[in-house]
Amino acid sequence: MKRCVAIISFLLVACGLWSQTDSRCPLLQGVPLEGSLDSVRVQLQAAEWTEWGQSDDEEDYYFRGKFYGIRAKLLVSIDPASKLLTSAYVSVGPYSTEAMLNKNLQYFLYKLKQEHGDFVKRDGAWVYMDDFASVKVSVVNNNNGSNDIRVLFLPMAAYYKDALCMGLHGPVQEVVTENAVSEDQFMRFSQDGQLEQPDLTKRHYNRYGYLVSAQMTEQEGHSDVTYEYDSQYRLVRRTLINQEAGIRYIHEYTYNERDEVVSQNQKVYKGDECVLTLNMHNNYMTRDDQGNWTTNSLSLSYWEKGSQSQQTTVLQKRAFAYWEE
Repeated sequence: MKRCVAIISFLLVACGLWSQTDSRCPLLQGVPLEGSLDSVRVQLQAAEWTEWGQSDDEEDYYFRGKFYGIRAKLLVSIDPASKLLTSAYVSVGPYSTEAMLNKNLQYFLYKLKQEHGDFVKRDGAWVYMDDFASVKVSVVNNNNGSNDIRVLFLPMAAYYKDALCMGLHGPVQEVVTENAVSEDQFMRFSQDGQLEQPDLTKRHYNRYGYLVSAQMTEQEGHSDVTYEYDSQYRLVRRTLINQEAGIRYIHEYTYNERDEVVSQNQKVYKGDECVLTLNMHNNYMTRDDQGNWTTNSLSLSYWEKGSQSQQTTVLQKRAFAYWEE
């Protein structure tokens, strides 16, 4: 069964279940501009961008292709330590006439608006920005009577979405929860957004940085873990299967309009029999400047086989530390 879970998890990725785009990721004509260099390279090559060179320090990689049907050059920059993409720069030109320059500039702005949203003119450039990415369109004078159009794609959120899938906002480094229920009291995240949890191993992420499968070390053996997301890439179900103990854990999540977890339901099965249920509803009372809740009134309903159902309310408080941006 353990092997079957691993194979299914691989097929989910390989067969394109994760083919929908992610609004939290900057896209170059559908190509996700985040993640490892190898992943980005494969996606670009599939979109008919041809790699032709790199810088001596191996931090910049050069491609040629078509930007909305027009020949262009692409510069992809990566972090030398993590090998994750930091920016992508499209350059089109040179244009020797103002008429052709303006025509293609308006064409690119039109196409980019369709893919990303409204652009605002700022300091002579056109800028789109949200919490996760920015796209900047500018005209650059080549000092020889010609001009280039350049488009900068800049990811502004961590690549790994572990923190985001827990309803956390901003560059979270540490979270300490008072009266934690069904979660760790202390959590720490890398600057790339990955949860630092040594007993969560064999992690597999999709191309947008969402965890799709892993292995959890338990007191008795280990559990194979799978993660399911909705069309907006919100985590809706996490399933743990411990073959050695014959136990299956199912965690389900629902969200409010702010993409915060409003309720959480957990069930534990021994074989095919449900032996425990835990239903939780959040009532967030205060938040910090990043939008993360700091005080929560948690309504809790608990049932275990052989016992009566119990209800209680737990007051939770959280303290945060953030990575410097």
